[in-house]
Amino acid sequence: MVTSETQGTYLYRFKMNQISLIEKLDEFIRKYYRNKCLKGGFISVGIIGAGLLGVSALEYLGRFDVLGRTILFYSVLVALVVVLYTLLLSPLLKLLHLGAIISHEEASKIIGEHFPEIKDKLLNTLQLQGQFSLEGAGNELLLASIERRTEELRPVPFVNAIDLKSNLVYLKYSSIPLIVIACVLLLTPSVISEPAERIILHKSAFVQPAPFRFEVVSSPLTCPKGGSFEFLVRVLGETVPSTVYLVDEGGRYRMERISDGVFSFTFSNVYSDKNFKCTANGVDSPNYTLLALPVPSVSEYSVVATPPAYTGLDKIVQTNHGDLFLPEGSVVEWDVAVLDAEGLSLRFSDTVLVSQQVVGGRFNASLQARSSSPYWMVASNNELGAVDSLRFSLGVISDARPVITVAEVEDSISRGLRYFSGNTTDDYGFSRLRFVYRVSGEAEFERINLDLPRGKSDSFYYTWDMSGLVLVAGQSVEYWFEVTDNDSYNGPKSSKTATRVFSVPSEEELKEEVENANEEIESSLSDALRQAAELKEEIDAFKELLREERELDWKDERALEELVKKQEELQKTIENLSLANENKNSRRNEFSKQEERILEKQQELQKLMEEVMSDELKKLYDQMQEMLQDLSPEELQEQLNQMDVGQEALEKELDRALEQFKQLEWEVKMEGVISELKELAEKQKDLASETKTSETNSEELQKKQEELNKEFKEVTKELEMLRKMNDDLKNPNSMMDSKSEEESIKKSQQESSFDLEKNKKKKAAEKQEKAAEEMDKMAQQMESMMSQEEEEGLEEDMDDLRALLENIINLSFEEEALMNEINLTDALDPRYVELGQAQRNLKEDAKMVEDSLYSLSLRVVQIASAVNREIGLVNHHMEKALGGFGDRETTSIAANQQYVMTSFNNLALLLDEALKQMQNKKECKNPGTGNCNKPGGSGKKPSAKAGDIKKMQQALGKQLEEMKSRIDGANKGESQSRSGQISKQLAEMAAQQAALRELAKKRAQELNKDGSGAGSEMQKIAEEMEELERDLLNREVDAGTMERFNEIMTRLLEAEEADRIRGEKDARKSRTGNQGLHLESPQNTDYLNIRSREVELLKTVPADLSPFYRDKVGTYFNQTMEN
Repeated sequence: MVTSETQGTYLYRFKMNQISLIEKLDEFIRKYYRNKCLKGGFISVGIIGAGLLGVSALEYLGRFDVLGRTILFYSVLVALVVVLYTLLLSPLLKLLHLGAIISHEEASKIIGEHFPEIKDKLLNTLQLQGQFSLEGAGNELLLASIERRTEELRPVPFVNAIDLKSNLVYLKYSSIPLIVIACVLLLTPSVISEPAERIILHKSAFVQPAPFRFEVVSSPLTCPKGGSFEFLVRVLGETVPSTVYLVDEGGRYRMERISDGVFSFTFSNVYSDKNFKCTANGVDSPNYTLLALPVPSVSEYSVVATPPAYTGLDKIVQTNHGDLFLPEGSVVEWDVAVLDAEGLSLRFSDTVLVSQQVVGGRFNASLQARSSSPYWMVASNNELGAVDSLRFSLGVISDARPVITVAEVEDSISRGLRYFSGNTTDDYGFSRLRFVYRVSGEAEFERINLDLPRGKSDSFYYTWDMSGLVLVAGQSVEYWFEVTDNDSYNGPKSSKTATRVFSVPSEEELKEEVENANEEIESSLSDALRQAAELKEEIDAFKELLREERELDWKDERALEELVKKQEELQKTIENLSLANENKNSRRNEFSKQEERILEKQQELQKLMEEVMSDELKKLYDQMQEMLQDLSPEELQEQLNQMDVGQEALEKELDRALEQFKQLEWEVKMEGVISELKELAEKQKDLASETKTSETNSEELQKKQEELNKEFKEVTKELEMLRKMNDDLKNPNSMMDSKSEEESIKKSQQESSFDLEKNKKKKAAEKQEKAAEEMDKMAQQMESMMSQEEEEGLEEDMDDLRALLENIINLSFEEEALMNEINLTDALDPRYVELGQAQRNLKEDAKMVEDSLYSLSLRVVQIASAVNREIGLVNHHMEKALGGFGDRETTSIAANQQYVMTSFNNLALLLDEALKQMQNKKECKNPGTGNCNKPGGSGKKPSAKAGDIKKMQQALGKQLEEMKSRIDGANKGESQSRSGQISKQLAEMAAQQAALRELAKKRAQELNKDGSGAGSEMQKIAEEMEELERDLLNREVDAGTMERFNEIMTRLLEAEEADRIRGEKDARKSRTGNQGLHLESPQNTDYLNIRSREVELLKTVPADLSPFYRDKVGTYFNQTMEN
């Protein structure tokens, strides 16, 4: 009996065997269905591919209609579903246990068929297991049979009964249709694609394809409204038509063939959309539409440009005109109206300015103009964008730098005086103009602001006087003008002239310049003297010719013209001489300080040169020039006779000027040598001190000593040159014989150099000190000799001048006495011969005076130039008087004697004036005496006021009334002696009137100094005084003369009142004493006393008193008052 425990064991063993077998069978079944899926997939692909080829071939060949393609479509669809479900989907579902699958028994049969050794063992085992399950667990034999069979089947791999690789055979067959399809698609895809497309779209009607098709080239089909559009189409296909037509609503148009297969048609003035198609050989293209798009445009615009304020320019407003030409920094504003546009931009070369929409179709934009550029005004919309643009030009004018040009003129006399005239130009104006300079050695520039130029272009003038800079030799000044514009946008810009440099000449350069100028002046003086002598000879020759010939032929006229031409040349030469000497003095003194004594002599020599040719001689020259065509021989003879005296005086004055010039240059050079000696002595002293105390090596000291040796050698050369210059003078100066001193100094210097070479500093220093002392002593001796000689010479010349003056006065008295005796002697009186002999003796005495006076004038520069002329007139009229004695022409003799007396009196005045100047010069050497018109003395007295002049004129008026009565009596037949006395008194009154006229002129000049014109009334008074003076000289003292005198008094009263008012105004500003000249004042008393003494010299005056005499008399009385 089987127990329950045994039964349980049997049951467990059965379950284990069953599970192992079933698991292996389940694994087999899964592989079985996987194999089915794989096989079905391969077969499905092959069937579908073959079907696709077949259906495509049918449609390709048959081109079925819609029904046929619909049947075919659904047939293919059903077949595809059946094949896919049967071969692929069903096995796949069973694999996933979603449907009925094979049983274990069916699986065991398949496995038994595959494994012959198993055959039915597997199936039998399954059946036994089934029987065991039915009978229960008590059948041990059955269980043992199952275990044995299960052990036999355990090693057998059931899954190997299915070979998946066996499906590759289906892949081989199914790939055939796929390969065919791929080849067809590569070679002729349309064979499959087109039928497939038609079958898929089986409900659509497909037209039989034409042999060609249309392809649009000009895409997109859009055109700006109103514009033109060229439509291009390309025809593609096996056969291309030769003609293509375009068909629209308006008709049919033949298209232009432009190349193979490409046709063109142009739509013009497209304002609306166009629908059209192409057709050719019965084949139509699809319908096309050409869209007419709205075109953006600018309808109107305005531009407002505002230049920068500093330019002073007005706003620029332009309408529908966009080209601009503006100053840099101008603000430009555009206001633009547009049509069919959503935007507006202004495109410049380097930027795009997007405008802001204001309202509707209006846009605004603004820009600050900085550079020139073209620009485009571009309107745009969303459809077309920017179609067209308006091109304009924006020209920006940069504010250029100001331009300044300056012309510089150096003063002909002063090197340090410069005259500048310039022009400034700028676009819009200026902010500053200044003159900049800097003296060498100074760090800072001096800037002088000048008047601001006006407008855009202006001229300016500037005078620069460098005298205030106190420049010394060797210094330099750099200078320029600088102008700045008013540019407030970029900032002011400046321009300046080229930097110029003025270099003060060195001492050597100044010396060389003066030497050259002296040579030229001396040469010119010699030439002028030669020309004057030649001219005198030609005048004498022409006078002789006139005595022989009564009429002048053309040769004589030509000779006369040459004579006049030579006179003009001589006059011009003399004028140039004076100018050259003045220029030389100024340039020499400008940067080289001269002693007061030298400056005085320079002024005196300059005055001498200016007065070399007298005014009378100049007037005669001018008269001859004016009367050249109308002169008769008699008139010409008279004119040449009048020129004789002046020509002789001219020669003498030229010779005198040459001598004085040489003398002055000798003195200047001598002063220079003395100064150089003093400086050299100081240098030698300093070097001696350095040699003694410093540690400078001997070689360096020796070099310095050699330099001093060279400098002293130059001084000795200058001294030798001065000795030669002195020998050439007609009145040589005393010069120190300094040969021994020079040799001693040279010896000391050479010995010093020799000692330094041997490094004997102590000995060298002693020799240097000795040389310095000798130089200083030599300079002092020379200076003392010059000073002593000048004092002695001045005293000697004054003595000679006094003696001459006394002789001239005596001669004047003797000539007067002789004239009076001649007037009382009858022409038949035997005493006439004695009187002629007396006249001859006086002429010989006058000749001696002439020689002495000429010799003295060579030494004394104070003697006026007119002296030689006056002494020449004395001899000339004495000669004419002697000629009258032969024919006993009493009237002619007396007239010439009268002229002789006049000249003697003139000489007395002139020499007295020279004597006073010499005395004044002597007294000036002792300042503080009150007799010198220079600093240190009492100074120059102020000019007389109108009240003073009125009182003196009033006193002269009383004399004038008495003289009128006397002249009226003389005209009634009074004696000749009484008439001569009237002439003398008239001359005295004329001299007084001349003096008063000069006072009036000086007062007028003083009042006009400030430029107010306050002296114009006094000037008119002086002119009327001159008329009155002329009446006195001409003995025309009548009612008209008295009327003129009354007019003068009236004007003087008005001038006196004006002075009083002016004085009250001045008193408020400054309380000063009354400096006027009163009748009872000491000044006036001195004046009247001196005049009364000197007027004794005016013995008589002829009626035709010369202008020279009148001027000299006026000057004389004026200076008398001042002194």
